[in-house]
Amino acid sequence: MALVVVEASYDPPIDQALWDKLAEQSLPCFSERNITWRRTYLSRDRKRTVCHLEAADADTVRAAYQRGNIPYDNIWSADLVDTLPINV
Repeated sequence: MALVVVEASYDPPIDQALWDKLAEQSLPCFSERNITWRRTYLSRDRKRTVCHLEAADADTVRAAYQRGNIPYDNIWSADLVDTLPINV
């Protein structure tokens, strides 16, 4: 499985009701494509999200978002870098 990042913007800011609706819309699309949600970062002004998913590839996630009519700005595959090459 690949790490896939999804960036989205909201104007007006996303509220809990919309968050819940989008989460509900995504579940069947994620399930049928074997996508696993790992975490979401929500900006404090609630205008941006960055989601970390596991899936076969970015195209699989893109297809799920389009099928579920879930808004997004960018979807891309990533590598996790969890150490720095130098001591800080």
